[in-house]
Amino acid sequence: MEAIGTDIALRKEDPMDEGAASRFVFRAAIVLGAFLFFQLELLFGKFILPWFGGTSAVWTTCLLYYQVLLLAGYAYAHGIARWPLRRQGSVHLALLGASLLWVAFAYWNWHSPILPAPDWKPLPNAPPVAGILKLLFAATALPLLVLSSTAPLLQNWFHKVHGPRAGHAGPYSLYALSNAGSLLGLITYPAAFEPLLKLGQQGMVWGVGFVFFAMFCASCALRARLGGQSLGYQNLGDLKLGDPASSESLAAMADPVPNSRKALWFALAACGSVLLLATTNFITQDVAPFPLLWVLPLCVYLLSFILVFHSSRWYRRWLFHPLFAVAAVAASVALFQGTDMGVFQQVAIFLLMLFAACMVCHGELVMLKPPASRLTSYYLAIAAGGAAGGIFVGIVAPLIFKGYWEYQLGLVLCAILLLLTLALDRSSWLHEARPWLMPALVATILLAVRGLGLIGLQNVPLLSDMYTIAAATALALVTVWLGLSGGPAWMRHPRFRWNQLSLSGGLLLLGSVMVWSIALPLGNTQAAFRNFYGALVVNLESFSDHKSDYRELLHGRITHGLQFIDPARRMTPTTYYLAESGVGIALRTNPQRARGAMNVGAVGLGVGTIAAFARPEDRYRFYEINPRVISLAEGEGGYFSFLKNAQGRMEVVPGDARLSLEAEARRGHLGAFDVLVVDAFNGDSIPVHLLTVEAMRLYLKHLHGADSVIAVHISNRNLRLEPVVAGLAEKLNLHATLVSISAKSDYQLRSDWVLVSPGRNALNATEVRAAGFPMLRLNAVARTRPPLWTDDYSNILQLIGGN
Repeated sequence: MEAIGTDIALRKEDPMDEGAASRFVFRAAIVLGAFLFFQLELLFGKFILPWFGGTSAVWTTCLLYYQVLLLAGYAYAHGIARWPLRRQGSVHLALLGASLLWVAFAYWNWHSPILPAPDWKPLPNAPPVAGILKLLFAATALPLLVLSSTAPLLQNWFHKVHGPRAGHAGPYSLYALSNAGSLLGLITYPAAFEPLLKLGQQGMVWGVGFVFFAMFCASCALRARLGGQSLGYQNLGDLKLGDPASSESLAAMADPVPNSRKALWFALAACGSVLLLATTNFITQDVAPFPLLWVLPLCVYLLSFILVFHSSRWYRRWLFHPLFAVAAVAASVALFQGTDMGVFQQVAIFLLMLFAACMVCHGELVMLKPPASRLTSYYLAIAAGGAAGGIFVGIVAPLIFKGYWEYQLGLVLCAILLLLTLALDRSSWLHEARPWLMPALVATILLAVRGLGLIGLQNVPLLSDMYTIAAATALALVTVWLGLSGGPAWMRHPRFRWNQLSLSGGLLLLGSVMVWSIALPLGNTQAAFRNFYGALVVNLESFSDHKSDYRELLHGRITHGLQFIDPARRMTPTTYYLAESGVGIALRTNPQRARGAMNVGAVGLGVGTIAAFARPEDRYRFYEINPRVISLAEGEGGYFSFLKNAQGRMEVVPGDARLSLEAEARRGHLGAFDVLVVDAFNGDSIPVHLLTVEAMRLYLKHLHGADSVIAVHISNRNLRLEPVVAGLAEKLNLHATLVSISAKSDYQLRSDWVLVSPGRNALNATEVRAAGFPMLRLNAVARTRPPLWTDDYSNILQLIGGN
């Protein structure tokens, strides 16, 4: 029936067409709906981030939920598109009213139209994915359903009410407009809303915006109701024999889209979604999960939609297919370089790869688009593919993979889909004789890798000499000659399928490199695990002097502890926790140590290295959110034994440290810690909520007295964290000393610690003064006011640069 109403609208006069004003209402509703949808993604993700450990998986789970809600909205739009316009308008008006009541009820209970009250915080060790989805559904389900259905539903109404008359843009251009609204919402959040407004204020602004959206959308629904009534579009009996519009409608209904094409729609959309989430995982696990790094991949993803749906001129196979090949080479190098490559270079390469892949997936998707009468089913397939990609990365991949391997899988699948779409399109360049493609492919690989070496991003010795450059140059000259002349006749013969051979070889090479990038880091692996909180690997390694073997725990690509296998050295503090490190000095020189038993708390467990400092009378209490880390530190597999062999009493509290400390404070069970160690990194990514004013005040509540010390671990490859701790110390009138030591051996790594204390006594110890640098002097040297992080505000971008 959607096709019937569409084509009748092309022939009959629409009395409700009010020109520019009418079109403005539709476009305003579409843009505002997309803007609010994506603003809510960032707002809600930032709001609940501290409730679930501050890990990047919080954002991945949120994206999964939004993609599923997007699918639900598109399914709703597709379902009611079969009804008469008048009925569609009435139903959607009712849904709009219900969503406004939903927002009003939330405000009544939470004093916010969209953000839950503090009593909705999860228990410290509650299942994270289920908890996130529960919060999202309770707060956003109906409003998001309305927002997600806006683009396909209003495009369908616009097409039927207005029709493609002179001066009217087609309905698919409105999809580009919708994605432009989404992009605007993403860009303005970190640029304006996040730094200028607190979270509660952001929620109120969003609620006001939703009311305006509902007014625009209701106006569109009324136009649909009256437009459908004036057109007489009620049922199949309204079709008239001999009427051209009726004939076209019946032809469209009798010629459905083949299932094979729908499968391609789904697969191309799913591949783009997989790469979006996998790229986000990669660039956030080694920096921090914060809105700017959430926004960048999503902006690239939406930009590709905007370009390809706005005009067919943007997607050119001759441009984006070679770009995909070059970007794949660069991404492969970045995967092998890992943390040896700077954060800006990593982000740039991964975003370039995402843009090239999304332009290919979405560009081919647009080339396969159906007539406007089938647009709701087309959008439904796209939404289903996006949701499937989100489910795979957010739920399936952590269950079946032991590392972040969906990125490599996504790249290979994208290449396979590209080859498949070209093979199915008999007019594509794949079916033309192009003998220059093979030498061009080899030359591109050689020159791309060599070029990355020249600008300092990598260095592969085998591809760094003059012979490599000479070979690449010769291949480039052969490519030019073959391109200009077409080559000898025998090369143009149909039996030589140069294109197919070249692409098949390139695909085989890409797949081999991706498998290699997964297998190479696992060469010495004894155990590998992955869950909501990240990927863990236990490696068996040997020191460069070959005098001793050790086991190392990696979280992502960052060392989180190691232990000697030799029984005589197993309790030796290693990595960032040496006796002369900041935490070692804090534990050895605290005034309480001379008085008797010490009470030590630790936010973050690792392999439990600091337990090596414990004496029989001491009590150590560790707070750890990752259950797999707990089991490894407690001796699972026999890899690590710091906790098992430590003197004193060892306790481990599962769950997010901040939620656990808050719960203990509410019960009056304060820790009375003489030393509280804050060391809770995920990979090299920092949980921002553990370095805010509110968090520091909570730590102070749990201290024993003025001689107690908070030891904050700030070693990081990408971020300069000492200004953040300096800002906290200045705000709360605390004394702070920075203790940094350089790497001394394979097991003695560089470490940076800030020792913070309410009083001067603990930081006046001779060893502290000799090793440390007072933070007040550091502020004076820098002559800048340190940043102050709160639960409502943090700015990581200004800290990027490493120590």
